[in-house]
Amino acid sequence: MFSVHGGTSNEDFYVKPMNCPHHMQLFADNQFSYRDMPIRYFEPATVYRDEKTGQLSGLARVRSITQDDGHLFLRVSQIHEEVTTVVKIIKEFYTTMGMMEGYWVRLSLRDDVKENYLGSDEVWNTAEAALTDVCKAE
Repeated sequence: MFSVHGGTSNEDFYVKPMNCPHHMQLFADNQFSYRDMPIRYFEPATVYRDEKTGQLSGLARVRSITQDDGHLFLRVSQIHEEVTTVVKIIKEFYTTMGMMEGYWVRLSLRDDVKENYLGSDEVWNTAEAALTDVCKAE
């Protein structure tokens, strides 16, 4: 994370390294009912990393990059439908750009270290099943 000191106020400032906390704050700052779900946030934004000298290498390690970032807040019963929608959008984009030749999917699932994950096994099993089903169907 970049820290910058100075300016007319002589304060410390920190440049945003990712969009995730911002989207979580937006969601938490609103009063949503389960009936309002899904809530979708999307942001094409420039994010910054404090990469050290010698670590920068082409596009693999850069100090700033504009990325599209999205977060979905939804009910468990909506997981399959939302994953299907997102995959259709991705496929439409790649088809439009002529990039579908050689298209393949690699799906990563949880390991056995429960401390690495938030939420119940039931929700994780539902989400992983939805991801697996959509990958196989698409």
